[in-house]
Amino acid sequence: MGKYGQLDPKFSLPHHKLIYLIREIQVPIIALLHGYCLGAGFELALACDFRLAADNLEMGDHRITRAICMLHGASWFLPRLIGFARAAEIVYTGRHLDAKEALKIGLVNKVYPLGELNEKSKEFIEKIAKMPTRCFGYNKAMFNYSFVNDLTSSLQNEAYLFNENMKTDDSREGHKSFLEKREPKYKGK
Repeated sequence: MGKYGQLDPKFSLPHHKLIYLIREIQVPIIALLHGYCLGAGFELALACDFRLAADNLEMGDHRITRAICMLHGASWFLPRLIGFARAAEIVYTGRHLDAKEALKIGLVNKVYPLGELNEKSKEFIEKIAKMPTRCFGYNKAMFNYSFVNDLTSSLQNEAYLFNENMKTDDSREGHKSFLEKREPKYKGK
């Protein structure tokens, strides 16, 4: 059994296991994108929690122009990220997007000048790293669960994971730091 009572799936392709693990691992996965992010690389980026891009990004999936189908999760991720109509247009036409358009439609979270990508991404990553990782993991699990379950089940799952989070040291630190009017110091416990 996997986390939260779901069966561990069996995969015929190694890439599928990688995509699954990116979603199941209870820590944030951040993709740094620059230059070309196409085809399977595009699909891999879609699985990540955050996508930070350089302004020279070109992303999309042109494989249809060579009669090659999606294979690594775009059919699941892309419509959820940007809606069916936009996802269909990108995949069915093989169109590429630049960084500006990808940001506008919510395909990437941030866009930085290429020369600042490493520095700005490091700042973003450090901010995320200071967050309570167990709480982040529970929130990620809630999102994953809600993608395949109805509202009632999702609300029940949220209540369960909320209560699990309340048992953590980080949750206690969050409350304590609020009352003491100071920045919290989370330890991932």
